Amino acid sequence: MKLLSLIRPRAPSVLSLAAVVLLLSGCASTPPPLQEMAVAEAALQRASSTGTSSAAPGELATAAAKLASARSAMAAGQSDRARQLALEATVDAEVAEMRAQSVRSSTAARETEEAARVLREEISRKTPR
Repeated sequence: MKLLSLIRPRAPSVLSLAAVVLLLSGCASTPPPLQEMAVAEAALQRASSTGTSSAAPGELATAAAKLASARSAMAAGQSDRARQLALEATVDAEVAEMRAQSVRSSTAARETEEAARVLREEISRKTPR
């Protein structure tokens, strides 16, 4: 009988402790994604400054829209959603930057090919046959 009397008084304290831990963990909120927001802002600024708006306007607009949504989510206290949107905005800004670079590279390649063609024509005209 003494064994049961020793166990029973402790059972409510263990249950109380478990309940307190659950309550505290439920009250804990995710910290705001300040670092992710800063990285997204920097990525969007970098993409915007490289002439991306003319070469990849759709991708740049998508990144800007996601960053705006991340700001709204953060203001509403939705830290997890804000973090996810900020990460997506960062990736979208990088995609816009790469797309713009690809367009510039393709343009440069076409110009080089055209210059080589013109040079070949000049050489063939000046070469005596």
